[in-house]
Amino acid sequence: MDKLNRMAVFAVVVAEGSFSAAGRRLGMSPSAVSQHMRTLEQDLRVTLLHRSTRKLTDAGAAFYPGCKAMLHEASQAEQRLAEMRDTLVGELRIATTIGLGGAPLAQALAPLLQAHPKLSLRILANDEIINLIEVRADIALRVNRQLDDASYVAHPLAVWPMVLCASPRYLNRCGIPETPDELSQHQWLVNTNEAVPASIELHRNNGETRKISLPDIATGSSSMNVLRAFTLEGIGISIQPLYEIEYELKRGDLVLLLPEWRPAPLKLHALTLERVHTEKSRQAMQCLRDYFQNYQQR
Repeated sequence: MDKLNRMAVFAVVVAEGSFSAAGRRLGMSPSAVSQHMRTLEQDLRVTLLHRSTRKLTDAGAAFYPGCKAMLHEASQAEQRLAEMRDTLVGELRIATTIGLGGAPLAQALAPLLQAHPKLSLRILANDEIINLIEVRADIALRVNRQLDDASYVAHPLAVWPMVLCASPRYLNRCGIPETPDELSQHQWLVNTNEAVPASIELHRNNGETRKISLPDIATGSSSMNVLRAFTLEGIGISIQPLYEIEYELKRGDLVLLLPEWRPAPLKLHALTLERVHTEKSRQAMQCLRDYFQNYQQR
């Protein structure tokens, strides 16, 4: 490694024409430049420069193009790294849940992509728990129940209410639960990203809490979209993020159950493996914060 540094010093000496000029460019004294040159020539066992004229010897002329190319490649590599760090180019990889991978993410990031045409986006939509390193994700959007890895940094984005819902078809067949206790007599659709729950906890605005036992037999899926589809088909009751079913509620395809009782809210986080350092990741994070903050205020 020391020899590579001395080769770089040699290339700068030739380009600048003197030890003093090379020293100014490199931030070192002329004597330090001279010492680097002596040591390099001793290692190579050839003379690279005529000491009186600072002109290249035949050996120096043969050696210089490689040293110049090395210095140029190092400068280019540093420039490419700075470009990746400070400008919006290359690929941004975001892992997200399937529900968020559609309209919400498109609306949040569209202004960023339109403003920076050299930036490409790869969306990895999956409701399963993922490893950010394996999928090479810059950012992962996940809910609070998946924050079990201490190596991740969690950036809060939003807190949304969760609600109980069912389709009119199911309610016509099985009846409408009027109290929390009646929920244990119904068919349930549960999220299997967690262990299948034996009970759910409901909260009221006045601080009252009720723990409701669920039946042993329940239909489960790791995908919230799958659970919603089965809910719409009248298979049972499910817990859904309110923001994801607003359209179905307005159309009457789903019915809100026990609206004064709510499960724990969904806390949306953006996960990174470390503090966000690249400009593209920083700006993407800001777009996500702005979008979801505005979404909550609608």
